[in-house]
Amino acid sequence: MDAADRAGALALFALLLALYTLTFSGLPDNPDAEVEFQSVHSLAVHHSLMLGGTPEAEAILAANFNVAPGGPGGEDRWYAWFGVGQAFVALPFYALGALGERLFPEVEARHRETLAYGAGRSEYWRHLAVGWRNPLLGAATAAILLLAARRLGASRSSALLAALLYGTATFAWPQARSTLSDVQGTFFLCLAFERWLALQREDARHFWAILWGSGAIAMAVLTRVALVPAALVIALAFVAVLFARRASWGQWFAFFVPAGVGAAVFALANFFRFGSVFETGYGTALASGTFFSYPPHFGLAGILIAPGKGLLWMAPLLLLAGIGLSVARKRGERLWPWLAAAMTVAIVAPVACSQTWHGAWTYGPRYVLPLVPFLWPAVALAFDVAREHRGVFAATIVLSGLGLATTLPGVLVDHMTHQDLALQAARAQWPEPGGADERERDAARFLAIQYDWRFAAPWAHWRIAAHRLGDSGEEYSARELFGVASDAPLRPEHDRERGWNHLAWVDLRQRLGGPAWLGPLAALLWLCLAALAWCWRAAVLGRPEAGPGGPRPPGQGAASR
Repeated sequence: MDAADRAGALALFALLLALYTLTFSGLPDNPDAEVEFQSVHSLAVHHSLMLGGTPEAEAILAANFNVAPGGPGGEDRWYAWFGVGQAFVALPFYALGALGERLFPEVEARHRETLAYGAGRSEYWRHLAVGWRNPLLGAATAAILLLAARRLGASRSSALLAALLYGTATFAWPQARSTLSDVQGTFFLCLAFERWLALQREDARHFWAILWGSGAIAMAVLTRVALVPAALVIALAFVAVLFARRASWGQWFAFFVPAGVGAAVFALANFFRFGSVFETGYGTALASGTFFSYPPHFGLAGILIAPGKGLLWMAPLLLLAGIGLSVARKRGERLWPWLAAAMTVAIVAPVACSQTWHGAWTYGPRYVLPLVPFLWPAVALAFDVAREHRGVFAATIVLSGLGLATTLPGVLVDHMTHQDLALQAARAQWPEPGGADERERDAARFLAIQYDWRFAAPWAHWRIAAHRLGDSGEEYSARELFGVASDAPLRPEHDRERGWNHLAWVDLRQRLGGPAWLGPLAALLWLCLAALAWCWRAAVLGRPEAGPGGPRPPGQGAASR
């Protein structure tokens, strides 16, 4: 690991952030994300996590949506049941949004005069700034993956290409333009993984590797309690290396202090919200005992191959991971393949048993997004093999193209538009799918959509995009769009689902008459940073010595590029 690798990671980060900034959704694209934002508002304004005080919060409480009552004596206090880490990380972005309010108050005023899903609106610029967190963390995850691949022995070019394709040819891009917590949880687990690799290789700054790694594990749990099994696995991996290295007391201190602080914050947040250190708020949702009763073989099949959600389509380059892991074992890497296997079980097993294995109204199997970074360095190692094997090279080209073909429609067409139109058509295709009420019947139709090629994303996204690019308006034919024997017209229900309104800067211009040039300007600035970082990388590689490590071994320079 040298200055050239760090420069390459910075260039990749800035490049992807420019792309993600241009295409992110800005305002919450999912009701869950609005609930999470309201926790940020309460924490910043009222120094409490109790919801209330905004039109959106009042609508959430009236609908009793993803909230739970407070602890003893707090029956009139309601809290989101999502992780508090999401709110903590969002605080600086929430503060940044205040700048937009001061600079463009007229936009803020127009936003307050509009409705979303029947409820009033508030804090446009703060919503926008908090929504930008996922593009930032998504781009940072790709940059960290570049460094992780280099630590595992991938060449510079392969590590860079693999990290770039992670950011552009997997469902990580549509997830980064979204506003839910999976991107943040993935970022922290990926950071812990890279710090573990640094510690394993006896990095000179091992104390800081331990400190940052432990802190990242704690933040992953605070972000999503469902990541506890994965956090335990990576924590045990840290402990194993510390024992093997005969760690000093200072190193053990660096590991246990952030973990202990995270555990204390987790317990206190639960206690003050719900009256018990072990109650996260999900208790009411799990009380029926059926949440994890889904047949695991069906859930696993859905996660892997379902036409609308499967990893086979949403991250097809993972098919090369087996080749990369084999290369790693031949090079003497023993711990990482075991860690990758353990993380696969820890992340996939609970999701496969869950009724919501599909991640609900999002693009791709978002609950298994945190697993992808632990396997992705194997893709970079497989790229090294592709230089010498035509079959692997051809597979790399085909799978990269498939990845791009299934990622782009998730950006061009919002997932909420697709699900809205697909459910409308599904009611004609499956009028009586079974269920006690219409909500349960819609849930059955939603599941059927994921397995039916006619309805499933990303294929239906392309047909919706073609309809729009043909300037055919916002009325669709169920027969033409989904092959349903019905002539009933389909129309997106909400404004943000029409046209290109799902893009933040289009919405800002068309709905609010605001300064849409802010998005392209920000992207241009990030592109300039990417160019400067790339020039720095080129200058470092052009020196006789490759950074602090001294001269390159004979013959290494060309391959490492």
